[in-house]
Amino acid sequence: MDFSLPNKILESYWGYKEFRPLQKEIILTILESHDTIALLPTGAGKSICYQIPSILAQGTCIVISPLLALIKDQVNLLKKKLIPAEYISSDQTADQQISVFNKLRNNELKLLYVSPERLLNKTFLEIIKDIKISFIAVDEAHCISEWGNDFRPSYQQIIKFREYIGIQIPCMALTATATDKVLFEIIKKLDLKNVQVFKKSFKRENLSLQILHVGDKFGEIERILHRYKGSGIIYCRTRNETKNLSETLKRKGFDVEFFHAGLSAQEKIQRQRDWMESNTQVLISTNAFGMGIDKKNVRLIIHLSPPYSLENYYQEVGRAGRDGLLAHTFLLWNEAELTDIYSSLTQTLSSKSEYDKIIRYLFSMYSIVPNELPDAIFDLDLKSFQQRTKINKSKIIPILEFLHNSSILQWKYEPSDSLLKINFPIERLDTNFYGKDSIIFEKIARKITGVFSYQIKFDERKLADNLLIPLSVLHTILIKYNQSGDISYVDGNKQKILFLEPRNDQKLLGIYWNEFQLIQQNKLVKYKELEFFIKNKKYCRMKLILGYFGEKSNHTCGMCDVCCKSKLDEQSYLKDIFTFIKQQPRSREDIYAEFRNISFEKIHECLQDLISENKIKVLNFNTYSA
Repeated sequence: MDFSLPNKILESYWGYKEFRPLQKEIILTILESHDTIALLPTGAGKSICYQIPSILAQGTCIVISPLLALIKDQVNLLKKKLIPAEYISSDQTADQQISVFNKLRNNELKLLYVSPERLLNKTFLEIIKDIKISFIAVDEAHCISEWGNDFRPSYQQIIKFREYIGIQIPCMALTATATDKVLFEIIKKLDLKNVQVFKKSFKRENLSLQILHVGDKFGEIERILHRYKGSGIIYCRTRNETKNLSETLKRKGFDVEFFHAGLSAQEKIQRQRDWMESNTQVLISTNAFGMGIDKKNVRLIIHLSPPYSLENYYQEVGRAGRDGLLAHTFLLWNEAELTDIYSSLTQTLSSKSEYDKIIRYLFSMYSIVPNELPDAIFDLDLKSFQQRTKINKSKIIPILEFLHNSSILQWKYEPSDSLLKINFPIERLDTNFYGKDSIIFEKIARKITGVFSYQIKFDERKLADNLLIPLSVLHTILIKYNQSGDISYVDGNKQKILFLEPRNDQKLLGIYWNEFQLIQQNKLVKYKELEFFIKNKKYCRMKLILGYFGEKSNHTCGMCDVCCKSKLDEQSYLKDIFTFIKQQPRSREDIYAEFRNISFEKIHECLQDLISENKIKVLNFNTYSA
């Protein structure tokens, strides 16, 4: 092939003349039909590694990604570059999915993004069997491993999908956070053959990693923002913290804004755009923000509290300094907080009996018997669930998340649009069958296209405004006719459960419990590793991180809080040794005896420095004088 083609695509669509390290090698390897692993740190440009070869190769690249928000962002960016890309997800209407499938059949797509849960969907498999697939790209590939940072059992279905479409179709796995153990799991569980592994050093020479033990965190953040100017991100654990910190800093005149998953879609887009275009604004966010964001000039990352793992920490600080210039990162902590975080973490861990109770009640509350798979979408009242089981929601939610990630069910926690399908024949609209409500249904039919054929998403407030009726009146009408069966209505403001697999207690209480238990244990292990990193006062922060990801380094970074303290200590040693020698000539043995707390190597270095600075001289081979 023409080896200059990737460069031409890069410049034509992305405006860059040169690739970042390893990008082109990865692109050429997948184009040569080799299974490939791209282990690149945050900000190294992973997505280009599969997007460019997808343009050059014949067929459609199937991109598997776990995060719907990131999928949407990627597809929108590709469309702006006029690259034919789409995604399939459960939050699309039937018409939207049909439109995407038609483009796929007509060979109009270069990239199709899907979640791992979608891969074994019967409709999807039926359509995909006649499609020419160029290769598969597995993003966030560490999710396939129980030892990874974000284990998702549904990722283990990818191998079945590969077998279905043909194992000879090449596969690219991409991740920014994989230890050697996780890397081995990725190769094994994706069944990668003769795999080519590309691993870029995790070392970021322009990042200053500061771990600060502080009491007054808001005050410390003020001091940091006064000292270090530029665009940044402050990560908080809760939504309330983002808002409270934002209000506090705004009152002090700082250019800040807050961001979290509870904001409306319009607010999220606007705040993200404002931050991206600013050179000074600091965004205060939960970890809902940052994935897929490529802002080059982030000068500052602050963690108000420790995250849950080293992977999370390094991924988040890695969003700073992508332009190669110096960037500062700060993690604020105290002993009481670490104790609280560990305590709250252990309180989310379920025993086998609690797990069993939650699973059994989940099915019995909807009267689902063994081997049954209902096709209805159910409302979930989490408060009632908690009262009935007498188990805290902090334990219920991780189990629901696990079942969701395992493709046993779909569980929606955040409010969204409602769903509506009219079940009665359209002819009834001409007969005034529903009295005064007939007019409402007639207007709904005009406003919501396809509502007689499919469940259609709609915004209740907007619909009520269009119908010129109060939201409460519309809601009452929808509930009334849903109960009578004339319509199928799903309230988007309530949590929803859709079961994807028939009830199988033997699997759920056996195999799946073992997987869930591994996830729980892994959470504790990863937190303890992070706690060691935070409390460490002896070893260079960057060296510890590199070691964690299986990378050896003989050099310290010289910029982290540990290295900076070491420099201060060294200056103190020099001063003390010089003062000791200045009093009278000293032999080397005298100096060793006086400074027993300093290693021989360090004393020797100090003596050499003092000699080079002409502060002391050697009287003979063993005596030093000022």
